[in-house]
Amino acid sequence: MSSSNDSKRDSLDLKRVDLNLLLIFEAVFRSGSVSRAATLLGMSQPTVSNALNRLRTQFDDKLFVRSDGGVRPTPLAEALEPSITQALNTLRGGLQVETDFDVRTARRHFKLILHDYSVPSVLPPLLQKLDFPGSSCSLEVITPDWMRPHEGLASGEADVMLDVYPQETPGLVFEPVAEAKPVCIVREGHPTIGHELTRALFEQNGHAVLKSQIQRRLQVPHMLMAEKLTRREVCVLPNASDLAATVAISDLIAVVPERYAMLVAPIYRLRILPTPFDYPALKMFLAFPENKANDPGHRWLTQSIRNIFAT
Repeated sequence: MSSSNDSKRDSLDLKRVDLNLLLIFEAVFRSGSVSRAATLLGMSQPTVSNALNRLRTQFDDKLFVRSDGGVRPTPLAEALEPSITQALNTLRGGLQVETDFDVRTARRHFKLILHDYSVPSVLPPLLQKLDFPGSSCSLEVITPDWMRPHEGLASGEADVMLDVYPQETPGLVFEPVAEAKPVCIVREGHPTIGHELTRALFEQNGHAVLKSQIQRRLQVPHMLMAEKLTRREVCVLPNASDLAATVAISDLIAVVPERYAMLVAPIYRLRILPTPFDYPALKMFLAFPENKANDPGHRWLTQSIRNIFAT
């Protein structure tokens, strides 16, 4: 029986397969409903049903059968779906050179160079735009190499980077997107620090800090030196998530960007306090290769990040 079906599929004349029918197949497969597929495609339900009947004739299979709340694919439809989706995505990718980027149908893997403080700000809203059934787009976060922070962009390994320190580099664009104001965080119920952090309390209490490379990038040591302030570094940590968690279960202080503090404070029950010293106005820069600026997918990514920091 299976050899007969294989023979029928092998002999299927591709000239008889309408591309629009494959789009309808994809929509029904993803939505699990003829009516929802019709809404997604902007077609009437009878039009989608008629198209399905044509597909069933061409493939000599029901393809989709009724189930609770919609339809479910037959074994043949399950087998056909990867090839059909791949073929359609290949066509979409080729046509996207001159069209707008559609995250619902594109197949892209974006690479972002983010320091730890940027991850909670950028990743959740981007994932909300990408994470839905049928999506073929994904994100990868790359940890910066602080000795050569922009090398990943210049080499083409990464698509974008967020950094507070622009460095003139041929072929790279640095665009300011937000202020990078520092604040201090302590746990709620701290035994000596209430709603004001004085210079004396800043020096008396222990601190949790990130590795020196990141601290130098944010210029915190320079500011403390300029203000003639000292801090007792009790705990050095590798990443910002560990920093917030450590402050939450200890009596330590940490200096972090305000945007990061606003995001993690409700999670870890932290109190946000102004720094007891003046801090120069730093900006967060969105950096990307100049030669990618006209790529539709890259434009979607950079504009999405701009929108995140605009809210």
